[in-house]
Amino acid sequence: MGEQSSQDLMTVGELASRVGVTVRTIQYYDQRGLLHPTCKGEQNLRLYSSSDVDRLNRIITLKYLGLSLSQIQEGEGSDPDGELTGALAEREAELERESARILRDMNALQSLRAHLAVADHVDWSESASAVGSVRDREDMLWSAITGESLEGCPIPELSREEVICWHQLMGDTIEAMHDGVLATDERARALAIRFSSLGGMPHALAGLKRLANQRSSGPKQYGRDFYAGIQRRTLSFLQDALDCSRSDTRE
Repeated sequence: MGEQSSQDLMTVGELASRVGVTVRTIQYYDQRGLLHPTCKGEQNLRLYSSSDVDRLNRIITLKYLGLSLSQIQEGEGSDPDGELTGALAEREAELERESARILRDMNALQSLRAHLAVADHVDWSESASAVGSVRDREDMLWSAITGESLEGCPIPELSREEVICWHQLMGDTIEAMHDGVLATDERARALAIRFSSLGGMPHALAGLKRLANQRSSGPKQYGRDFYAGIQRRTLSFLQDALDCSRSDTRE
């Protein structure tokens, strides 16, 4: 067994128990060329060392972050800090894209639920139109939030009190949407009143543009898809609630 003491070695079962995986998993990684035993003992018994524990933990971590076994194998021997940092950044970007997609889908579902609540029966044509309206609203808000349609729009200076009010409103609105509140509900109307009192959509988009500029020039880059996805869904809900409130007032 060379310089490696037999007291420092462990069987595949002991390694599996120590790391928290199955023996079958370790055997599979061995077959893929990712984790070979340090040595073999009597009767060809596969034995693993503490360095194999680190190698197995590396495989588990990178696999959780979305890397394929081939990518993990190719990166073996590279700088650990750079490898983990790169994997984290890639996974974070992937989750941001996924979160933005989920937020868009949730917005469409909420719109369909509100449409169904006031309809006498299911009309697939009207349902498709409702989904189309959500997409149009999403596209408009996306362009506005990223600044594409804010040319010449003044970006207001916000007082500390206004900033606090906007943060509270956005947080309360996200919570309401999570609770399944419809744009026609009384809770949504109360949020719409606060939204209107702060300047409504024009003021919100201009303020978000300022925030986006600060993020892009600051020391930390934020995932635009993720944050803009939350912003546009929240603002879309508030605008719908405000429109419903105004419609009821006119009636």
